[in-house]
Amino acid sequence: MKKSRLHACEIKRHRQVSPPLCAVCHRVAKCRSFRIWYHQNKDAYLNFVTDICKKFPEKYTMEVSFMAEKQTFVQIVDMTTGMIEKIVNLDEIEAMTPEEKLALSRNKNLFIVSHRLEPIVKVTMKRSVVTESIQFGDAEAEKPAEEEPKSKAKPAPTETKPRRKK
Repeated sequence: MKKSRLHACEIKRHRQVSPPLCAVCHRVAKCRSFRIWYHQNKDAYLNFVTDICKKFPEKYTMEVSFMAEKQTFVQIVDMTTGMIEKIVNLDEIEAMTPEEKLALSRNKNLFIVSHRLEPIVKVTMKRSVVTESIQFGDAEAEKPAEEEPKSKAKPAPTETKPRRKK
């Protein structure tokens, strides 16, 4: 039986990993808990990000960065077209029977790869340039017209007892 795993944010600002929090996080490509959560919930995350960018196109843009995953992978390349067919974990290939391995490698080149790059979509707010000067009303009109004159008398100092040395 597979245990359910709770994913917690590494920055410790948030208790759980969720699309609204991770989509705007600056550490999204480096976060280990996001990486594990992303493999299970890739569709929900991508749907959330694209919905936000479609609803508010004047405010948000999508930014793509790459998250590197370090494991031992086998890259299967078709010899006739030169295209990558798929990238499989080495443990999955070792678990196959010799017949399955032979069928997998027929007319294909197999390469051992140490890293796999996965694109991660991140939401960023659009920056706008301020071209006109901004005035926040009359600052002088807000102040009272007449101010009471302040007295120049100093307040009486409070007496303190000297400390004893031990």
